[in-house]
Amino acid sequence: MKWLELFLRASTPTDRFVLGISAAGILSSGWLITSEPGKRAVVFRDNRPVMTLALDQDRKQEVSGRLGPVIIQVEQGRVRLLEYQSPRMIGTRTGWIQGAGRATACVPCGVLVRVEGKQKGSAPSSAHEFDAVSE
Repeated sequence: MKWLELFLRASTPTDRFVLGISAAGILSSGWLITSEPGKRAVVFRDNRPVMTLALDQDRKQEVSGRLGPVIIQVEQGRVRLLEYQSPRMIGTRTGWIQGAGRATACVPCGVLVRVEGKQKGSAPSSAHEFDAVSE
């Protein structure tokens, strides 16, 4: 309890109030931004859906991208871009995605993978809820 005594002596009531509000905000934002695991992943090529992958079946699927084949891996209810021909391989850095509404993309290849399912406090996500689309 020595740390508590030091904290109480070193801080003012305003400091403690601000710290409490900040901690509550951080904890509640973590709860709000989480989403339930998705049920399926929709794969888009040049903004058009080309296939749907069930996330309950482990597999690797190849999609034709602008720069060559793109391999998509589904494992244990999650999905990722595994391998493709791209100058910087930025899409692979996203890693595994599994929550509804999450997405990963290889822009040079024109391939986007989006997890669909029910997000907390919202209607089920659909393939047409993008913030922006670029061609």
